[in-house]
Amino acid sequence: MDGLLWGGKGVNALPRHLRGFAQTHLALRRDSRRLVAAAPLLTSAGLPRAAEWWRQLRAIVDWHHRTEDEILWPGLIRHVPEIAAGSHRMVQDHVALDDSMFHVTKALKGGRAELIGGPVDTFDTVLRQHLHEEEELTFPAFARVPADVFAALERRVLAAAPFRVKRVLPPWLLDGLPQPDGLMPGPVRLVGRTLLEGAYRRSLAGILEPR
Repeated sequence: MDGLLWGGKGVNALPRHLRGFAQTHLALRRDSRRLVAAAPLLTSAGLPRAAEWWRQLRAIVDWHHRTEDEILWPGLIRHVPEIAAGSHRMVQDHVALDDSMFHVTKALKGGRAELIGGPVDTFDTVLRQHLHEEEELTFPAFARVPADVFAALERRVLAAAPFRVKRVLPPWLLDGLPQPDGLMPGPVRLVGRTLLEGAYRRSLAGILEPR
């Protein structure tokens, strides 16, 4: 369930205006895999650094799902009303995902590295299942929404991001993933590769170098 449901093809197979949304899902899968890989290697001494990375990821997930529920789904239902029932299911999925993230946060704060594995595995399972179901529901519908309508909704979503998300989003989206055409404007991509890159890379140490 790790691949985008778009004919078995990559992000560039999507219409240009949908590639940012797709890239967000790829980045979420990437970081969930990183957390799963790090969990058995973490010691109690390494939990605070891992927790700092996790706070960053959780802020991104919280923003992504809150703005889906409050901005994206309501805006899209006006153009593709048949996704209304499915979007309600996605909102319920977000509740389950929030619960799984709560338990990861609690485990990271608990100071006992041996207890992190269970919550991490649950989060990974819930996240991957949710992304799979969401893509199965939404990408065919999204393709029928006029590009300018989707782009306007996406601008509202980005404007609603808290500062801590905005400062990490460009390098986070570009980290080790395909770089689809139309993902972000050139100046934003440049900032993500330069001014914002250093702080972002430092934040990864707690999960890429578990101890």
